[in-house]
Amino acid sequence: MTALLLMAALAVPAFAAEPDAFGPPTAQTALKYVRDSAEYHALATQVYRQATAALPAAAKGKGPWAVVLDVDETVLDNSVYQLERVTYGFDYTSPSWEAWCRRKLATPVPGAVAFTEAVRAAGGRVVYVTNRKAVVGDATRENLQAVGLWAEGDSLCPRTGDSSKRARRDGVRGGAGECSLGKPHRVAMYLGDQMGDFPEDGEDGGARLELVGTRAFLLPNPLYGDWVFREQVTRPLP
Repeated sequence: MTALLLMAALAVPAFAAEPDAFGPPTAQTALKYVRDSAEYHALATQVYRQATAALPAAAKGKGPWAVVLDVDETVLDNSVYQLERVTYGFDYTSPSWEAWCRRKLATPVPGAVAFTEAVRAAGGRVVYVTNRKAVVGDATRENLQAVGLWAEGDSLCPRTGDSSKRARRDGVRGGAGECSLGKPHRVAMYLGDQMGDFPEDGEDGGARLELVGTRAFLLPNPLYGDWVFREQVTRPLP
């Protein structure tokens, strides 16, 4: 998690009004959209339903397989942390974020629980690759378990070095390294709220955008993030 509420200038108002009835979008608007709008709930649910529908085709193949998911704003909703910081006029800080993680109060993103259950039922492993630091690993695992997102056989791989997730994804696929599951696993699907949660171009078969909607599914997050601009991908969006 990097900059708090960086979507302030781009957020879509989460309430109906005449075009001239509200001022420029604010950080509070983005937060209200995530916490209170039917649209956000529907979008998250839609993404997970689409991922579930695509799961049988993505899982076909020989050998053990897994699904790699991000944690924050992908399976766990941390909007209460955001709400507290905005209400008191505070920015994001690492100590406050780690304190929040230890409180274990994050709730599941709509659709996440049913999707992880579908992965396990289909014979896949659920692997959480997160940029939460290892120091809050136990608390994160307990939070996931408390809201129905953790089961025996799942794996949590927190951040121990830089924020890039490629080496950790390589560990899942190659069966070696800090995210190894003990032997190589084919990654059938990736889910996240940032493009960095997906394989880089050429990392796992083709360009990054070629995986979107088939093996890579993106959750909406207007609150914060390190965004990838369109000209930085192999095949820019129109």
